[in-house]
Amino acid sequence: MKKQRFILVFLAAMMLLGGLLVFVPANSLQAADSSWQATYWNNKTLSGSPVLVRNEAELNNDWGDGTPDAIIDKDQFSARWTRSINFPTSSSYRFTATTDDGMRVYVDNVLIIDSWWDSQVHSLSADVYLNAGNHSVKVEYYEAGGKAVAKLSWTAVGGTAPVPIANWKGEYFNNMSLSGNPVLVRDDASINFDWGVGSPGATVVADQFSARWTRSLNFESGRYRFTAQVDDGIRLWVNNQLIINQWVNGNTSYSAEIDLPNGSIPIQMEYFENVGGAVAKLSWVKLSGSGNWTGQYFNNKTLSGSPVLTRNESQVNFNWGSGSPGTAVPSDNFSARWNRTLNFAAGRYRFTATADDGVRMWVNGQLIINGWKDQVPTTYSGEIDLPGGSTPLQVEYYEATGGAQVQVSWTPISTTPTTPATPGPTAGTGTVVSAYLNIRTGPGIQYSIITTLVRNQTVNLTGYRNADANWVQINMSDGTKAWVSGKSYYLHTNVSIANMPVWQGTTPTPTPASGTGSILNAYYVNVRTGPGVSFPVITAVPSGTTVTLLGRNSSTTWLKLRLPNGTVGWMNAYYISNSATFPSLPVLGS
Repeated sequence: MKKQRFILVFLAAMMLLGGLLVFVPANSLQAADSSWQATYWNNKTLSGSPVLVRNEAELNNDWGDGTPDAIIDKDQFSARWTRSINFPTSSSYRFTATTDDGMRVYVDNVLIIDSWWDSQVHSLSADVYLNAGNHSVKVEYYEAGGKAVAKLSWTAVGGTAPVPIANWKGEYFNNMSLSGNPVLVRDDASINFDWGVGSPGATVVADQFSARWTRSLNFESGRYRFTAQVDDGIRLWVNNQLIINQWVNGNTSYSAEIDLPNGSIPIQMEYFENVGGAVAKLSWVKLSGSGNWTGQYFNNKTLSGSPVLTRNESQVNFNWGSGSPGTAVPSDNFSARWNRTLNFAAGRYRFTATADDGVRMWVNGQLIINGWKDQVPTTYSGEIDLPGGSTPLQVEYYEATGGAQVQVSWTPISTTPTTPATPGPTAGTGTVVSAYLNIRTGPGIQYSIITTLVRNQTVNLTGYRNADANWVQINMSDGTKAWVSGKSYYLHTNVSIANMPVWQGTTPTPTPASGTGSILNAYYVNVRTGPGVSFPVITAVPSGTTVTLLGRNSSTTWLKLRLPNGTVGWMNAYYISNSATFPSLPVLGS
């Protein structure tokens, strides 16, 4: 009897132990991977069947002009590396990716580094807080042409677990410039504070502190008025537009209006308190709907005659397929025009239009998109600096045959300060870190090239930048002003370009485009940094791509051109149509 009782107790204990084992988290039983699982494709899109799958001990590759393996093309390939990695302590970890060309890095399926474009070798970093234990890391990469580099490293940089944020992320600093690390981070239900002569928290000083609040909220499309009451200074961004900029002392209420699209809108408010009372409050109210486009439709492709249909439309976002916009409009060989006026905050904007077939768009009276031709669905974009206030918009479209669609959207790129600061006596210097860097007459690739610098050459900065901080002004040796790209993988500077005031002076008229051509005679054709096969490859473009012709070498055997994405380079003239226009192009290289 005792033996039977013992057996029953033993079996019950084993069943209990078995039950406990079932509930142990699976990842605590799995060891971290000792190597990366690497997968390679002979295309840039990680698509189709891979040509090679293998384990690799580290992700630290510099293939130069070579290839990861004989079975892989040396250009136009992509790769993915996955691995479970054990991080020994709970800490913030800094991940650094070095790439030429594109790379994306995911940690626990969260994208932390996104550099998915053709580029020269450059490095990007991101900090992520991780609890001790195993975490999944995924790296995606593609090589376009020229050198091939793919590296990933990480190191612990300390720090504590981030505060869970459900509302506003409030960051508080014991200075008036939001500099250094915040002394308090918390979840603020609203920005509605009147601290009097007190402090926001035990770790925050009562005077001469600053704060930053950030969050995203869903808005219905329409016009909104934002109101801030502060003592002392405030800056407010809504949908990445600086709409209130009063970084001054005083107890004042400020308001600004903005048109918002439907969806999630980022909001950021910065504040400083000097001495005396401390107040920081923010509210908003919807004033009206976003307005409508007036759409006119014509029974021809030339917008001629009287429209057969006129109506109000909330947006230009149509895909009629093989159908018609309305019973009075044919399904083929029709055209349309939409007009409206919207208020924009001062700044630079990128407008985008997708159409099958032709599309044109005017913003503030300027033609910034011109794709007026028969085509499959094609996307165009154009950028423009707007002064702020009421801005007229006009879109024109025509449909030939087949599918019919047209969509238009826009997004702010940067906001131009209304009162730029004066540069200090030391404007700084820059050092070229890329193989080549063009000096141009203005801030953009549409401006003429004056000369070209090489790696390790230095330039003297004037202290000014353009509106989106992608270009910086320099002083030439003869005292004239010119422009170079300010991107870190072209130029390293000893001062922050982002903190420079925006240039308010004049710039020369951009060099006009000299016609277009189409790629032919090959499936893919290389675009190079100069007029010859000895120059490095920037990228390769497929047959049928339409390019803008900018110039030629003296023998007209190589042409300088601009791709649809803005990339500028040289291509052998044999692979470009419209040869009759070549002799009229300006000579830009020997």
